[in-house]
Amino acid sequence: MNEKKYEITNIAHPQYPWLHRIRALRDVREDVYAGDLGGYVQSGENLSQDGQSWVAGNAIAAEESYVHGDAILWDYSCVRGNAAVSGPSRIGGNAIVEDYAVITAGYVHGDVHISGNAKLFANSVTGGVPVVMERAAVYGELGGEIEVRENAVILPGITIDNPTSDTIHIGPDDIAIERKFKRESSILTPPPGFQPEQKTTAKKRHRGEER
Repeated sequence: MNEKKYEITNIAHPQYPWLHRIRALRDVREDVYAGDLGGYVQSGENLSQDGQSWVAGNAIAAEESYVHGDAILWDYSCVRGNAAVSGPSRIGGNAIVEDYAVITAGYVHGDVHISGNAKLFANSVTGGVPVVMERAAVYGELGGEIEVRENAVILPGITIDNPTSDTIHIGPDDIAIERKFKRESSILTPPPGFQPEQKTTAKKRHRGEER
């Protein structure tokens, strides 16, 4: 049986007394050591005892939500409802992940809402993950290098999965592309090991030299 990584203390949340702080029972990740206090959970069902997942700072995992894998919550973020956060996901600021939202990869920060049946995930080709920040809201599905900012909204039923290395920036009134890796120009990169042919020039014959 695996050693438990945290315990639920009797330190109650000042506003929601049914939530309690957690304390690490072993080193969990490079910045969480045995004895460190974490954020708040409603029960042991909210945070996995396996992996490096963690609830830090004043973050909350409550109701039927579940945080696992390598995911981390920090600042005053909150995961609630039946939402699930896993993988290399980072949730901070005052972000709220709620309802039946699923985040398997992504960076969420600010006064963001990830709601409904929203999904954030890594693109299967590039491994890129979406970023949702400021006051944006996501109800649809996002994968790959996508950045949603300001008060932009991704509506229910919308799926954007970016299979390229370019970043798609989505604002409330515009969509812009940030091209990467010299993709703005038509300059080509030679293949590995390519050697250009060496040009040879014949010697000029001196006058009187035998032919």
